[in-house]
Amino acid sequence: MFDQNVLIVKENNHNEDENFLSHQLLNIGYQLSQLTVCRESTHNKGRTSGYEIILFLTENMENTAKRVLQLHSDFPTVPIIIITNTVSSRQLLPVGADDWLLKSWTEPLLLKKTIQLAIYRKKNSHNYLNIFKENPSPMYIYEKESYRFLEANVAALKQYGYSKTELLQLTAKDIRPESELDAFYKINEELPPDYSNAGIWLHTRKNGEIFYVHIFTHQILFAGKSCKLVMAMDIDKSVKAELAVKKKAEEIENILESITDGFFTVNKNWNFTYINKEFERILKRTRDELLGKNLWEAFPELADLDFFTQYHKAMNENISVHFEEFNPVLGSWLAVNAYPTDTGLAIYFIDNTDQKNYQQKIESQNKQFKEIAWVQAHQIRGPVSNLLGLVDLFNIKQPNDPDNLELLARVKHTAIQMDESIKEIVYLTRKLES
Repeated sequence: MFDQNVLIVKENNHNEDENFLSHQLLNIGYQLSQLTVCRESTHNKGRTSGYEIILFLTENMENTAKRVLQLHSDFPTVPIIIITNTVSSRQLLPVGADDWLLKSWTEPLLLKKTIQLAIYRKKNSHNYLNIFKENPSPMYIYEKESYRFLEANVAALKQYGYSKTELLQLTAKDIRPESELDAFYKINEELPPDYSNAGIWLHTRKNGEIFYVHIFTHQILFAGKSCKLVMAMDIDKSVKAELAVKKKAEEIENILESITDGFFTVNKNWNFTYINKEFERILKRTRDELLGKNLWEAFPELADLDFFTQYHKAMNENISVHFEEFNPVLGSWLAVNAYPTDTGLAIYFIDNTDQKNYQQKIESQNKQFKEIAWVQAHQIRGPVSNLLGLVDLFNIKQPNDPDNLELLARVKHTAIQMDESIKEIVYLTRKLES
């Protein structure tokens, strides 16, 4: 220590203070050849011999933020101590500065200790800062009270689109949409001081683009201040993809809720995973009581019906099935279509009891039509044939022929048979109409 050069940067041409400071530096072990004095606008950036300390002379520390920040940018590894005439009780140390002294405090012992501590802190912090700066994850440090940025790594600068000089003139509020600020103020105070998963937030790049980040924080002491170390992972693509999937799922759900079919899904363990409102209406059970429950436990009557066989066939053979079955508990016929999915089964069904009753009515009517047709074909056709034969035997030329009486008796009997058959047809027709 004290074997390298000192850069004294002053903000005006007065040399009284610099002469006094140079004298004090010589008193603590520096050589005159090690001291370089310049104005703030002409400091020799990149001097090959290197500096181990920079002393910035100013009348008032209040207006030094930009100047100190520029020095820090030009000499990021060199500690900066501000030597000032006045400082207010609320004055914050400018970003980039490592310590400060009033000019009246620069007696050799205090000056020496201040320089030694600044060099020691800078050396240790620089080792950690290299890990921080070279981290591929975007990271930054801001002061908890003022929200001022104090440090940011390359990944963060690239993510937000700022140069380091630009970012260190901003606060953590400036990279957030206004709509997020109230929540940010609240969580800034409420998060525990140790490692915290702060969740997903919206941030803003320099170009105004808003994107999603996942925030992780840890409270640290940095440059003598209570600060937040933040890792801000860009998850914009994944979040927007998830939102798109969610939107599509909502659209599908709206469709499933509006269809006139009952619809439900089960997983491979036969547990309900989705139920639409038409399911609730037809089966008279609510989704709240069924979701997550086992199908066969919720509807034990199905185990002895074709539902069990057909659903297992669709699940085990990975094929779609279509069938009709009567549910004795509901007293209804259900027409069912079941389709295998990656996670289980998707099942559509309708209550087709009315259609089934109509179909059975048609079948019954067809049976009665067949009975009428049979009567017409057999019970009428036979007597008509007999009647025609008897007419041919009637002796028209001799009406008084005794055989004609017998023929007339047979004609009468045949007519009576025909009348009975006609009555039966009329009965069957009226029954069909009813």
